[in-house]
Amino acid sequence: MMYLKECPKCHGDLVSGEDNHGRYLSCIQCGYMRDEPAEDTHALAGKTFVIDAPKTVKKRQKKVRTAA
Repeated sequence: MMYLKECPKCHGDLVSGEDNHGRYLSCIQCGYMRDEPAEDTHALAGKTFVIDAPKTVKKRQKKVRTAA
């Protein structure tokens, strides 16, 4: 897979590759290389979060006027 203009060094094009050590990204223009992160190594992968819903606000009741 190619990632256009994603090289952090020269803003060139990155190409995905694989060898005995795993997957990597390599820049075509400058030769920059880095390991391609595995999908399950994301900081939030496998974690469960509970999102609290906003609490309901009590509405003010109107005062009823009585006819005199």
